Amino acid sequence: MNGYPPRKPQSARRVAFRKWAFVGAIAGASLISACSQPSDSQQTAEQQQPADEQARKDGDERAWADAEKAGTVAAYTAYLQNFGAGAHVSEASQRIVALNEQARKTADEKAWADAEKAGTAAAYTAYIQNFGGGAHAAEARQRVSELSRKEADERAWADAVRTGTAAAFTAYSQNFSTGAHVAEARQRLAALDEQARKDADDKTWADAEKAGTATALTGYVQKFGSGAHVAEARQRLAALDEQARKEADEKAWADAQKAGTAGAFTGYVQKFGSGAHVAEARQRVAALETQGRREVPSIDIQKTCQAAAGAMVSLMGGTTNEQDVNACLDSEQKARDQIVKDRATYASADKKQCMRTDAYLPSYVEWLTCLEMERDVRKMRGEDQSFGPGPYTLPKVSPTINPAATRQSQRRREPASSRRKGSRLEIY
Repeated sequence: MNGYPPRKPQSARRVAFRKWAFVGAIAGASLISACSQPSDSQQTAEQQQPADEQARKDGDERAWADAEKAGTVAAYTAYLQNFGAGAHVSEASQRIVALNEQARKTADEKAWADAEKAGTAAAYTAYIQNFGGGAHAAEARQRVSELSRKEADERAWADAVRTGTAAAFTAYSQNFSTGAHVAEARQRLAALDEQARKDADDKTWADAEKAGTATALTGYVQKFGSGAHVAEARQRLAALDEQARKEADEKAWADAQKAGTAGAFTGYVQKFGSGAHVAEARQRVAALETQGRREVPSIDIQKTCQAAAGAMVSLMGGTTNEQDVNACLDSEQKARDQIVKDRATYASADKKQCMRTDAYLPSYVEWLTCLEMERDVRKMRGEDQSFGPGPYTLPKVSPTINPAATRQSQRRREPASSRRKGSRLEIY
């Protein structure tokens, strides 16, 4: 055995060949038939395709109809998700954009309505933050600016009213010159200024009343010329002036009485022409002058002046000038009046020594000079006890009383050659 199957006889092989050939022929025919005609599955698929397309279209339309019916962004979005290549994709996208825009507008208007209802800067600021490009953004910003300014105005005004000072109202007016309360601020300032003026007026018047002096009252009137107490201040000043005048009148009269001289009483009359004691002072002066005239010896001054003029002419030459005689007479009369006026101030011993009628050509001018010198010497002797020894300068007779005597004194110090000046009499 060689391992192969045993061979069949040749005849058997022929029969089998014929059998297999027949089967092959049939199979080949079947294969050819199958290749020349479509199969059943192929026929089914081709028939199914139109049906699926129609179903897809129907589903697309139903989904679109449902989306249209719903009319919401969600419905249109679901349509797009389920039918990304559907017939209504473009329209669905447009509908979504329109709905979103409408929703944005609606939200914008609602937010604006809420902001308008609130009416505050915070509400408008929130609107701007949420809808920076909204339809009312510009108006919202304007409202915020106006409200911020208004709120700041109100806060500043509340602070000024709470403080209540002129400085606070002035600051408000400066910072909010067009604010809602500027007019009232100015009224408050005017009222405060007026009150401050009144307070200062009353305080100054109280101080002036407390002081009670003419200086204080005058200061008040000068500072508050239209103050509430000016009339009273002027009355007080007039009363003080009158009181001061009366006191000065009484003091001057007391001093005149104490002196007891015609000059003192005359001085009182000159200073207080309408004083309470003027009439009495005049009576005293008249009485003293009458008494003085009786006490002062009479001199024939006409004779004295004529004799003096003749003596000067005989000494110096020339002629007697009437003007020189008249000047001498005037000096003599003034000297007599002065002696009468001041006779009470002279010591009795001095009057006895100086007023001598038995002297050659007695002169009132010489008497007056002697009396005044003796009086002043006595006075200086009394002062010497307090101030120590002299020297002292003796007083001179007033030139208004005896200008001729003054010239005589001057000429005594001049050289004899310079004493003659024409024909006029220079000394008496």
